[in-house]
Amino acid sequence: MKKPKGFGKAYFSLAAILAFSSSAMMASQNQSYTDSSDNATVRQMIDDSGDAVNEDDPIVISKKIEVKEVDAPFASEIYTQKDIKNSHAKDLYDFLNSQTSVTTLPSYGNSFSQLIDMGGYGLESGYENVVITVNGRRLNNIDMTPQLLSNIPLESIKKIEIIKGSGSVEYGDGANAGVINIITKDFDGVSLSTYVGTHGLWHADANIGIKQEKFAVSGFINNTGSDGDRVIASDGTRDDGYSKNKGFKLTLTPCDKLSVFVGKTFSTIDTKYANSLTLSQYEEDPKTVPDPSWGAPYSEQYYKDDVLSYGMDYDFDGKLSFVFRGSNEDKSSNYITYNLSNKYDYDSYNGSLYYKTENAKLVLGLQKFNGKRVNQNTMEKDDLGYFLKGNFFIGKSTISLGARRERVEYDYSNARSSLSDDMYLNAYDFGYNYKLTNNSSLFVNINRSFEAPDVDRFFSYDFANNSYTFNGFIKPAKVNNYNLGYNYFKYPHRFKFSAFYANVKDEIYYNAATWQNTNLNKTRKYGFTLQEKYNIHYNLFVKLNYSFVDTKIKENSSDPSIEGNEIPGVSKHNLKVSIGYNPTYKLSLLLSHTYRSKAYAMSDFDESYGKMDSYNSTDFSIGYKLKKLNLFAKVNNIFDKKNALFVDSGYALGVYPVNYERTFMFGVSVKF
Repeated sequence: MKKPKGFGKAYFSLAAILAFSSSAMMASQNQSYTDSSDNATVRQMIDDSGDAVNEDDPIVISKKIEVKEVDAPFASEIYTQKDIKNSHAKDLYDFLNSQTSVTTLPSYGNSFSQLIDMGGYGLESGYENVVITVNGRRLNNIDMTPQLLSNIPLESIKKIEIIKGSGSVEYGDGANAGVINIITKDFDGVSLSTYVGTHGLWHADANIGIKQEKFAVSGFINNTGSDGDRVIASDGTRDDGYSKNKGFKLTLTPCDKLSVFVGKTFSTIDTKYANSLTLSQYEEDPKTVPDPSWGAPYSEQYYKDDVLSYGMDYDFDGKLSFVFRGSNEDKSSNYITYNLSNKYDYDSYNGSLYYKTENAKLVLGLQKFNGKRVNQNTMEKDDLGYFLKGNFFIGKSTISLGARRERVEYDYSNARSSLSDDMYLNAYDFGYNYKLTNNSSLFVNINRSFEAPDVDRFFSYDFANNSYTFNGFIKPAKVNNYNLGYNYFKYPHRFKFSAFYANVKDEIYYNAATWQNTNLNKTRKYGFTLQEKYNIHYNLFVKLNYSFVDTKIKENSSDPSIEGNEIPGVSKHNLKVSIGYNPTYKLSLLLSHTYRSKAYAMSDFDESYGKMDSYNSTDFSIGYKLKKLNLFAKVNNIFDKKNALFVDSGYALGVYPVNYERTFMFGVSVKF
């Protein structure tokens, strides 16, 4: 094993750079801003459109019932369009991994489909314990496939809301760790962007839109690709790939009371990704060509996804309103290497009735989802949920109460047999926020959530007969979440602190030793998150996002030997820190570092391999405005640190290198 990295040389180097940069910046401020305006403008920041933005302005969270960030009776992280643009992230996965408390890593080497974890559920199944939506449409799948985020253009995102330890009433199945809401924007005008980088990385994005009083129409084309960063087969095959996305949206507003929309997106992905390396191969050279597995040293996947979205908003009288959202998703996943193909058909319908008065906001919702996967057999998961949620405003207090009932049905059929089952699950939520001042508040939240098993969990692979066998219906996971926190939003600070404790019953996991999916009887998780953006000066800021997570398996009747162990794939310490400086209004500099402490390999519940290496990446970007052009350059992983996803396959330790070398990007964007 490699020596622990801890807070070693990489951190000393980062601290030295930050200290030197801060000193140089402070020394140069008077010279750089000799002609700037007086202190009355200190709190005004200039965004990319040239409009003034007050850092004290409240951010509204659109969690079914809209609430100002300072009044929220739950824990949250909010990232605006400006945060996203200033990060110069390569894609949405890159932004989440480098700027938020969420962890993402390529799924077994597949950078276009990544594993997602938050709240201590682990990389292996963390994505099944968080609901991810785009404009209200769920991205969660019915099988053991992570939510696909690579087909969401980063340029189209208006806001990202991360709701932690809450959201089960409004979003239902899978919201154990919380919810990630992605809200996109309607384009107005024309914008173009492109970047190129190491290993033939390329990206091109074009957006066009028209906004009028009665209608708005917009469209986009977004393509990304790479020649691959390593050779993955003896014949010279590289891990190349591309993602091509396009779409349009039409919104009509025939009168003040009614708004309707329809939109369509088309996505195709073709990617090759390598089998795992052994630990010794990885330590010697992450670019080692992997050994063949089932006849090939890599996987090639072709993925196609078409989504039709539609909806309406109708305001009856200013107090009562109705919102409907519907979608149909038709997608296919073809593993070319193994001649394995899956076809999916998802239908979703959501209706909500809203009522508001001066002191209360209420929502009554009904949600219907049907998901079908077809290959050699047919598997269906059908969800029907209804909920009632209310926010009540009494003086300085905001009180939220809500409950949900959901029925989940399963159907399985092939040429020989058919199986079916259903279950009823409940969720509730209580939140209280007390506003200390206009800019600060305390909150507490108690939440009950659940996770219904995906369709793959009921089956295990029989190698003797080369087929899947029924594994029995697994119990749904049920979680009691407790959160409390403090918010303070007043220039020069944007500060948040939240602590959580989660009691989990029947947490669902994959036992690599037995090749079966089953339940952990009782587990617990606790920790806290600290966020701070401190404006040292109006052109100099520091951002910090630190999370501590501790997990424990309290009881496991099927294998008592792992009781007391941690959930594998969970780092106790997660740190994202950055410093930004604008020497002039045209020039911006950003230095950031991402650190995750050592964790046990995925599926290593018996901790037989010990803790794996920590994750470290230091990045630097520079942006420059030249009239309508925005230029940027970025260096990722400045110190050339090795990083990887570590997996216990049940018989060996596999290593999937990721972000293991220094890379470069250069890009330009323009808006008309």
